[in-house]
Amino acid sequence: MTLEQSAPDDVEAAAAAAPQAASADAGVFAANGDEPSKPTDSNTSLAQERKLSRKLSISEMAQEQSTRRCPPPKYLRWIEWPFRVKNIQTHQYVEEATGHAMDHASRGPINQTGSFIGSAMIRFAAMEAGGANNVVFGNTKASSLLTVASLIVGVTAGVTMPFVGALVDHTNHRKAMGAVSAVIIVIAVGFQLMLNEDTWFAIFILEIIGGYFLIMHQVCTMAYLPDLTHDLDEMGHYTAHFMMKQYGVQAIFTSILIAVSFTRDFTNLQTAKLAAGMATALGVVNMGYAWTFLFRKRPKLREVPEGSNLYTTGFKQLMSTAKVVFKNYRALKWFMIALLFSPEAGAGVVLSIAVTFVTFLVQMSVREISIVSLILLITTVPGAYLSKLMCRWINPLNSFRCAEILFAIGNALFAGLVTGSTQRDKYLVYTFGGILGVALGWMFPSQRTLAVALIPKGQETEIMGLISFFGQIVGWLPAFVFTAMNQNGVSMRWGVSTISWFLLVSCFFTLFCGKFEDAVALVAESSDEYLHSFSKRGGGGSFADVGASEKSEVAVATADSGEKEVVA
Repeated sequence: MTLEQSAPDDVEAAAAAAPQAASADAGVFAANGDEPSKPTDSNTSLAQERKLSRKLSISEMAQEQSTRRCPPPKYLRWIEWPFRVKNIQTHQYVEEATGHAMDHASRGPINQTGSFIGSAMIRFAAMEAGGANNVVFGNTKASSLLTVASLIVGVTAGVTMPFVGALVDHTNHRKAMGAVSAVIIVIAVGFQLMLNEDTWFAIFILEIIGGYFLIMHQVCTMAYLPDLTHDLDEMGHYTAHFMMKQYGVQAIFTSILIAVSFTRDFTNLQTAKLAAGMATALGVVNMGYAWTFLFRKRPKLREVPEGSNLYTTGFKQLMSTAKVVFKNYRALKWFMIALLFSPEAGAGVVLSIAVTFVTFLVQMSVREISIVSLILLITTVPGAYLSKLMCRWINPLNSFRCAEILFAIGNALFAGLVTGSTQRDKYLVYTFGGILGVALGWMFPSQRTLAVALIPKGQETEIMGLISFFGQIVGWLPAFVFTAMNQNGVSMRWGVSTISWFLLVSCFFTLFCGKFEDAVALVAESSDEYLHSFSKRGGGGSFADVGASEKSEVAVATADSGEKEVVA
């Protein structure tokens, strides 16, 4: 099988030079099972030309080279059907894209459950302390508990993520790390079902553990993202669909929660436990299926350098990669600096601030918070679709900027207009939940598409690790500022408003990225060189068959001379 699925510009010349290329129209996508199609007009001719020049992505290569030692049973295949995402050029399903969609659909409800459990938890803490502004342990107020948890998670993640990146980069355990972190997340959520007035502190610890491994899990899945495609339109299509499926599942999840809690007249605690139970079930099914059957193993990118170990090489690699990026890739450099102030690390950080605000200042119940969540989720779907359109119309960089500005303005108005716990204030929370939902649904897919566009191929894992590290270094800062202000008696409204400042600073730094087109052109050459090298290295044992004994031979037709290079 030819791994470098790139047809030459002149198909007739290639056919004359190499016999294998004579059937390029029929063979380029044979690995994907596509049937050759003959253009009937100019439009189909252009589409066919684009299809012929397309290179297989690493995920597609991994799928084709898999020995299928652990295929999903036929009676379970229906689980993945709602999450399948087609490639917009080949119209084929990529299994790892389906895995991403299923993983997103699990992480969304799990992350959202943290807001319901967290709200119930800080209510118990406030009851024990005798009030929200009273100290519950140490010098920490009950109303600061959730943001303190986010602060601990953020600082710990920032310190340890280089080591996690080294494990992903220098071992064959990328898939294992993704699977193990998923298991720990699901277990942490499951044990939150034991929440009551006597166990709230244990749940506080579980919130920290689950939050940390959620970030670690995101690092593992982000390492797979660039492997899906080399085409920006395809990547925008994938990321938008991942977010839409995640938000769609979350909307159904929250709708069931609201319907059951209202019809059964559940208390705050019962509503929170119902959310934890459903999220645990989703995690077991979706994450279990995706990491067992859909994600493939990856070979380590390089050996641990001599004189180093896994504990030190991650930090050394980050420094080395940062020097290369800051010297050679201007747009990527300023994008990563912008991430220092963007809430990517932290949608969890923003969530902890928001939950604290609506629980104590607006005095919303868990059921009312679930309504806000549903409104936010419904509006993130058009936000994700808007991201897909804007990435295509004005490029991912400008799309990301616009989304950040919308979020900053919406959040500032939210902090300024919601002043108490009246019904008017609650209606305003519902309204701004919709506005911020559009902004979130727009911002994160644009950010992911932009990151993939700016990374040269062959350096995805280390640069994705660097991007994740930059997102974590001060990702805890909004929680720190909010907690410090709250601990000193400053109104929560001012604490919430600081999120807008961070977003505007982030947007400001993206102005130094230069033109998006120039940035993409800069990484194109190194990307093509890597893909050619990877296609030659591919074959026996590179992916799911790491360590397998079988070998494959790859014939690479050379259009100019008709020679063949056989790679064992």
